[in-house]
Amino acid sequence: MKKVLPQSAIGTTLFLVVLILLSSCGDDSTSVYPNSFVETSSSSTSKKDGEKVSSSSEKNEVKSSSSNKLSIASSSSSLRCDECTEECEGVSHYREDGKNLCHEGQWVVSCSKDREGQKVYIRAEENWCVCKNGFWNPLPSSSSATPSSSSKYYDMSTLFVSDKNYSYGEFKDPRDGQVYKTIRYEYGLGVDSLTLFAENLNYGKMVPAGIRLTDSTKYCYDDDPWYCENHFGGLYTWATAMNFPAACDSFPMGSEKCPNMIDYESNPFPEFHNIHDLVIHQGICPDGWHVMNVEEWSSAVMRGRGSMDGALYVGGCIWGGGNQRGFSLLPAGILITRNPSDLELDLEYSDLRKYAYQWAPDENQIRNDDVASPYGLVVRVSSSDINRIAWADKVSGASVRCVMDY
Repeated sequence: MKKVLPQSAIGTTLFLVVLILLSSCGDDSTSVYPNSFVETSSSSTSKKDGEKVSSSSEKNEVKSSSSNKLSIASSSSSLRCDECTEECEGVSHYREDGKNLCHEGQWVVSCSKDREGQKVYIRAEENWCVCKNGFWNPLPSSSSATPSSSSKYYDMSTLFVSDKNYSYGEFKDPRDGQVYKTIRYEYGLGVDSLTLFAENLNYGKMVPAGIRLTDSTKYCYDDDPWYCENHFGGLYTWATAMNFPAACDSFPMGSEKCPNMIDYESNPFPEFHNIHDLVIHQGICPDGWHVMNVEEWSSAVMRGRGSMDGALYVGGCIWGGGNQRGFSLLPAGILITRNPSDLELDLEYSDLRKYAYQWAPDENQIRNDDVASPYGLVVRVSSSDINRIAWADKVSGASVRCVMDY
């Protein structure tokens, strides 16, 4: 039985690009992870067959928040704020660089009284700021989410802060009582809005890397429960994320070893049946929720912005992004397994603070029944780019976001 490559929402075929991951966590050294990740063009949701191109992961993606780039009084040459003329003193005039008020001879960013005391990331200043006396004032580096020299952990207090001042709902998972923040976006495609988790799924008991996942288990970055407990969430193999048997990490859907199948006619709107980017698949999500699909990323979270901005648009505090959509995405990294046949070989937690990898319900399967089909669909987010059509080894550990059914 021959499997056919899935079709995307716009009906084109898969364009595979081999990604060589060259980044390691926490320092400037690089490592190569062969056969672990395949990436397609991030400028479109289409999937195409074609040439393979290798690329490396970006460096220095986490912007330091220690620089004081916004001032309401200082004229230090180290500040980016430039001088403004006397004619515009006190006049509100929004400029492309984010300055919207001339105050004491400099362009600054003003804030309203109802924001007094609130903390946000001012994108134009590349810094976290607090609203004080009508102006956004930069916070010192000690207030940032960067780990201190004595701790590898992060201050997560600003994770759900957005310069758009989004409000959040809550959902309590009846399986374990865990409470998640949720956010609602306008959507279209037959429904007015979507409700999504504003943090990664964290369902299951932690097991160390090298132990094969079963029902109700997860990995935590570095085998450290702190990451799971502080909004990074669990890392799951593709089969676990889809709530399929572990064999589906090594064999294609519908094969003898993995008879399970995603129902590509699950979308409640018949006109969207068999469009893989629009599939509704519960997977490991609670009843009434499903694993976020590619079109939900595009139309709800990104609102058609293409691949622009990445974490600057959807990212939370650690990334140094503005969290403009209130999505609070974290660079939770990935557990890479370079030998799919043996989970105890070549395990590596990688890309914390650099990338987010989010499973989506689809696989790449130009294979015969009993030949390994290693790639599952992931959405890959960096500090400046979002690739909605990428592929990772299904035995890798990646994150999951859930969406309320509609």
